[in-house]
Amino acid sequence: MSKVLLIKESSLHPLSLLDRLTGYFVQEDYILSHGFSNLDVLLNRMIALSQQGEHQKIVFTVYPGGDCSFINTMKETCPLLDSLQSNTPEKTLAFLYEYVLGTILGLTAEVQQQNIICSDDLPGALRDVDEGQYALGIIVAS
Repeated sequence: MSKVLLIKESSLHPLSLLDRLTGYFVQEDYILSHGFSNLDVLLNRMIALSQQGEHQKIVFTVYPGGDCSFINTMKETCPLLDSLQSNTPEKTLAFLYEYVLGTILGLTAEVQQQNIICSDDLPGALRDVDEGQYALGIIVAS
């Protein structure tokens, strides 16, 4: 089942966050329609991207609100790719917590525990981000 990590507060502007990810991830914009009626297209795109190439790759989408979201696909040249022999939604979530939120963004486990909620309700969670209840959402497809 697809999930959204809801981040209550972020010291980084979403574009600064994306900039930090460029060393490990290829990024593309995706426009979400009003009411998120094309969310299934986004999830299918993410799944397709994760299965391209020699390895299954980590793919997640950063959603800061509004209509624009940013799909992040792990680069084939990423040194972390070899540690991911098979990719599952659980591995993607663990990777996000450890490497993206922890190592790349510098959020300690304590800050993550206080600041991040995981939700299965994608439309509801994205609406909450859009309404400003959360700084951003990170979508993981399955």
